[in-house]
Amino acid sequence: MDKPATSKYDRHPFDPNDHSDDSAVPPNLGNTDSPVLKVAWASRPSFNTDPTFSQDGGDSAGSPPAPDGDAKDFSVNFGKLGDGVNKMLTTAGGLVTQYENLRSHVLSSEGTVFGQTSTVTAASDTYDAGSHTWTHHDNTTGPTVFAKPAQEFAAQMNPAQEKTLQAIGAALELFGEYIALVNHSGQVYAAADRHSLFPAPPTKGVTG
Repeated sequence: MDKPATSKYDRHPFDPNDHSDDSAVPPNLGNTDSPVLKVAWASRPSFNTDPTFSQDGGDSAGSPPAPDGDAKDFSVNFGKLGDGVNKMLTTAGGLVTQYENLRSHVLSSEGTVFGQTSTVTAASDTYDAGSHTWTHHDNTTGPTVFAKPAQEFAAQMNPAQEKTLQAIGAALELFGEYIALVNHSGQVYAAADRHSLFPAPPTKGVTG
């Protein structure tokens, strides 16, 4: 039999014959609660709506942060920016739907999916040599030989699945925050554009 291929990148390859780390104790993964997600916006807030600012770093609520030097010339294509936000919202909606379907399926089936509750029904007949008759005994139902190993496996696997759901949900939450920040940036640029007006000329005219 050929020896398994080794890799310099895997210093501790899996050995199926090594059972030193086997344990019936479920892993301690900490909190494994997965978030319930939904898309907050049916459509993005308009760039014509003034942005709001939370109190952060000493800035008063409702006030933009203090400028840090002069900005160089730049332009914003609000049409393309809005289209980009809308595309991300559509993508986010699809991902949230898939996540919620997966989350519902996993959490509703983790108690049985590995065969933890599998049963077998058996019947038996006995022969009475004195009366030369057979007696049929009612069927009896009990756990299969797979039930206990499945329960031990589920105790290890279910926390890992729940932790994975938690990680997926957290990633989608970050995606939603990113969409909100991009749209907020569009509102900031649009507000700056609306307030970028030349002052009125002097009332007494220009001299010099």
